[in-house]
Amino acid sequence: MKYAKGSFALLGLILVVGTGINAFGFLGFRNTASWKEDVKLLDGRVITITQQRRYEGVYTGQDYGSVVREAWLTFRLLEFGNQDIIWHENLKPRILNLHNGKLYVVGVAPTGLEFDQYGKPRPPYIGFRYQAGKWLRIPFADIPEAIYDTNLWIENVPPNKSGHVSFADKAAEMRDAELRKHHKKIDPNYQEN
Repeated sequence: MKYAKGSFALLGLILVVGTGINAFGFLGFRNTASWKEDVKLLDGRVITITQQRRYEGVYTGQDYGSVVREAWLTFRLLEFGNQDIIWHENLKPRILNLHNGKLYVVGVAPTGLEFDQYGKPRPPYIGFRYQAGKWLRIPFADIPEAIYDTNLWIENVPPNKSGHVSFADKAAEMRDAELRKHHKKIDPNYQEN
């Protein structure tokens, strides 16, 4: 019986430590979240998109958490053949919009790793235009000022872990006193430290 107690204690310790290590990213914790999201376009239309993000566990020096490493937007628009259009990058998307018949996505780097990967853009917004069935990266100057307002969910996961982000959720997010101006709208003068 003496060995059994010791074995159970050792097994318990291995499970606790192993679970903690996996949950907190020491072994490359990866997780995804996906949700439906209502998006209002510049022309007044409302579309429903699917947003998906892949996260990795991180240690901030004080706490454990997760950071976005990849994001996908999936949606359909009649003028682009009503087929699934998928945008996928190592960014957090902020804007999905149309201007003068052209489709745009604007994202931001979630960490310095992606900021470096995308060439340390100044200002730190990375634009894409959909053209001939492909997403092409465009210079900041080619992002139309008319679409500067953020119209995608900013937080890492939907409110209350629901599977849907509504306009009411986004309005509440925009009223959050901790949300800074450059998150709500592209600021051409914004420079990250």
